[in-house]
Amino acid sequence: MNKNTIIYTIIGVILIIGFLFLAYNLTSTPEKNVVYKETQTLTSSDHIKWSPDKKNLLVEYSDLQCPACKAYHDVIKSQIETASSGAEITKKITFVYRHFPLSQHQYAQPAAYAAEAAGKQGKFYEMIDLIFEAQDSWSKSSNPNEEFVKMAQKLNLDMDKFKKDFDSQEVKNKVNQDYQSGIQAQVRSTPSFYLNGQKLDKVSSFDDFIKLLKEVK
Repeated sequence: MNKNTIIYTIIGVILIIGFLFLAYNLTSTPEKNVVYKETQTLTSSDHIKWSPDKKNLLVEYSDLQCPACKAYHDVIKSQIETASSGAEITKKITFVYRHFPLSQHQYAQPAAYAAEAAGKQGKFYEMIDLIFEAQDSWSKSSNPNEEFVKMAQKLNLDMDKFKKDFDSQEVKNKVNQDYQSGIQAQVRSTPSFYLNGQKLDKVSSFDDFIKLLKEVK
């Protein structure tokens, strides 16, 4: 084996080790009971609902074009927010929605901009509801922004302001701020939920999710 072959072999081994190390860091499960401070600190631009006392924080990182996110949204609406039994959850937990648009969903970012623009007029969660409700439609549209405009009209928003806010750097910065906090909290898929700073990794079903929230003191 000549000198060049040895050098190339060493370089190849180093590259393989580096690749395996990177893959491990990208796919490894976060340590148990790690507290992510990014999900314990609220900002003035966070959108909250349910309990106003902020004693228990449930932070969701979500993608508006993600089918799994829609599924959890529908469960939260039907089994918590509109169900009489859900009051025991909403009275003790403060819910926070944050954007985490995935790169494979080309319309997730504009959908987030639409929600934030509606939020400028106090209709953030109302717009979230409409966006998820029509997800199958606008996600297949060649021009989803037209559908977001129709949703804004349905909410009786000031349309000039909505369109201006939709295109504003402030709204784009807010969505990016949410995304970056998700990166810091090691979000790897959507939806990802954090309860009082701890990631809910072991929730395997909707029933487990509801049960866990009901057990919060």
